[in-house]
Amino acid sequence: MQAKLYPWHQEIWQNWQQLLGQDRLHHAVLLSAPKGSGKIELAAILAKTILCKNGVTEPCGMCHSCQLFDADTHPDFHWLKPESEGKQLGVDAVRAGNQYAWETSQLGGQRVILIQNADRMGEAAANALLKTLEEPPSHCHFILLSQSMDTMLPTVVSRCNKWKPKLPEETVVKRWVEGELFESVPLQVLRINRGAPLAAKAFIEDGSVGKHKALVDAFAEFVSKKQGLFSVTDLIVKAQQEGLQWLSFLMLDIIKVQQGSDEAIVHCDDMKTVQNLASALPQAKVMSQLMALNRLKAELSKHTGLNSELLISRWLTEFTAS
Repeated sequence: MQAKLYPWHQEIWQNWQQLLGQDRLHHAVLLSAPKGSGKIELAAILAKTILCKNGVTEPCGMCHSCQLFDADTHPDFHWLKPESEGKQLGVDAVRAGNQYAWETSQLGGQRVILIQNADRMGEAAANALLKTLEEPPSHCHFILLSQSMDTMLPTVVSRCNKWKPKLPEETVVKRWVEGELFESVPLQVLRINRGAPLAAKAFIEDGSVGKHKALVDAFAEFVSKKQGLFSVTDLIVKAQQEGLQWLSFLMLDIIKVQQGSDEAIVHCDDMKTVQNLASALPQAKVMSQLMALNRLKAELSKHTGLNSELLISRWLTEFTAS
């Protein structure tokens, strides 16, 4: 795990350093930020500092603890995460974390348990964690990572010290990503990725720009000509949850244009497509389809065994219904 401090995390890191220096860091830190914002790297530098044998407000980088952390072999650091992308964090993993929390430190110092995707814990897992957070063991810190606190068990959230770092302005993100890639970056790439710098960078590096364009073009073609159902369905299925999110952004853009607004349009570099769709579709249809799409996203996220191709085709077919 890489411990790295990005420029947009300076403020929150300085606050944590102050708490560390005063020995007032809460036993459970909840860090909520979008995917691709660098929250894992920020959590890693906090964990490394807590475990460091020499540093108080920052890791020394040279002690045995720091070396073990850098090698991903620290015996007092435990990283809990779902088995695979999109899966829930299971109760067995959380129970294992609870057991780690009560064990004696192997290096005679602090213990840190990092919980990734804390907003994707099942109810049983959340309740298992809650018991430990309510009566925390000494010399043990929990760091919980989430994209949103809204889907988390409120009692778990209430037991944590909550942090939600601000993402930098679009101009700053654009400049950073362009500096990393040495190329111009379209503004809508940043907006598609909710302004998260690392997500925007990865979006370009993994070829998602082309996938996104192909999907938007196919969707627009289907809506205007009522042809190509299987093609657009296949593109959405291949893009998985990301594809559904792209269409959700597109539907919101269409509504904004229909209402005469040009504020915060995500697909700002595809305005002609957005305007054409806004003219072709009744506003009531767009609203109802957006709500149906949000329900579909939630259903597919919660029940991963569903036939996504069939459900997506059904949703698309509603655009052709009178």
